[in-house]
Amino acid sequence: MNVDVERLLWRLVDKYAPALPAHSGTVRPQWFDRAGDLVVGDGRVSWETPWCTEGGFTHGLPAGSHPVYVGTYAYTPDDWNPDAFRYATSMIVIPPAEPARIEAAKWDGDGYGDVHLIEDYAVLWGEEAMRATLPFGDDLVPHFVHGARDDIVAKGPHHRRANWVEAVLDRETGANAFVFPVGAENVTGYEIVDGDENLLCLVLVTYD
Repeated sequence: MNVDVERLLWRLVDKYAPALPAHSGTVRPQWFDRAGDLVVGDGRVSWETPWCTEGGFTHGLPAGSHPVYVGTYAYTPDDWNPDAFRYATSMIVIPPAEPARIEAAKWDGDGYGDVHLIEDYAVLWGEEAMRATLPFGDDLVPHFVHGARDDIVAKGPHHRRANWVEAVLDRETGANAFVFPVGAENVTGYEIVDGDENLLCLVLVTYD
């Protein structure tokens, strides 16, 4: 991760998950890693829990391959067992444009303004990748998510890096998905655009 990208990521954190005493429903990430590249076609992209999210919000990314940066934090789900900590994702950043253009743009876009439920695991994917998994089973869980959850659990909660799973769902196009463990119940998204409404950066955050 180069210096310009890292500076941009932490500026985004200060904007969308500010530190105390500012109020924020989003847990501030403690680290950023590059998860990989999201391959999308002409469809829309969403970060959702397919068996939980209804009418999820979507974003139009340019067709192609885009870097995905994941912001994670450590937490203890059981106050009686402080050693049982785990890592969860609270921010996803996808920047189709270079950092200088993103930093020069206005960061005044609104979030969803509505409930967008997630639960335990959230899938980042485009429409092409989603369609490649149809039909879902009776539990509405895409088939690859079962294996992804097992892989994340098998790695153990103490592995921050690679605490997610990437799955290629369409071998012909390369359309893929990422499964991230989450500790919040909702997600919202912000689009940073230029004067012509071209998407420069997509910021997705969890919140309670």
